[in-house]
Amino acid sequence: MVPQRKPLTTLLSLLGLLALAGTAAAQHFGSVPETSTIVGIGFSLILNLVFGGILVAAGPDYTRNSISEIRSNPGRSFVWGLGVSLFAFVVLILSSFIPLLGLLLVVVVVLVFVVLIVIGSAVATVFLGSLVVKPAVGRSPSLGVSLLVGAIGSTMLSVIPVLGATMVLGITVFGVGVVGRHAYLSMV
Repeated sequence: MVPQRKPLTTLLSLLGLLALAGTAAAQHFGSVPETSTIVGIGFSLILNLVFGGILVAAGPDYTRNSISEIRSNPGRSFVWGLGVSLFAFVVLILSSFIPLLGLLLVVVVVLVFVVLIVIGSAVATVFLGSLVVKPAVGRSPSLGVSLLVGAIGSTMLSVIPVLGATMVLGITVFGVGVVGRHAYLSMV
């Protein structure tokens, strides 16, 4: 004959079992492959060089004008970058309230913002390289040298956990601001 259990004992046993199951589920056994820092550095460097190279090859005058605009008025570029980012965020939030049309709008806004970020990041990479090389050389460096130095610099900055990522994001905001401002002025 099985002794009758009390409900409190059963509940406490169940809670103990769930607590152990949660602890066991939170354990990391290495089943998820992790990428090494070297792979991340290499991938970041290659992306910077590829997108920056496309920008420099396709629009050298646009790149030079964007860099000179950041140099001449960095505050305006930074504010435009923050404004473009905030505008995209607000449009994404508001468009999510519209059932069917909102989904289409979200996709369009995300695609446009990704293009702005990619071009702005490439401009920011070349700008970072020109900031580093110009004082050392004493004159304005070529776009290729600026791209190479900027790609290496932003890749090395991105390795630093919090401060480096914040600095790379801050530099990218300048590029996004210039590209966003050019896009806005070309539409108006």
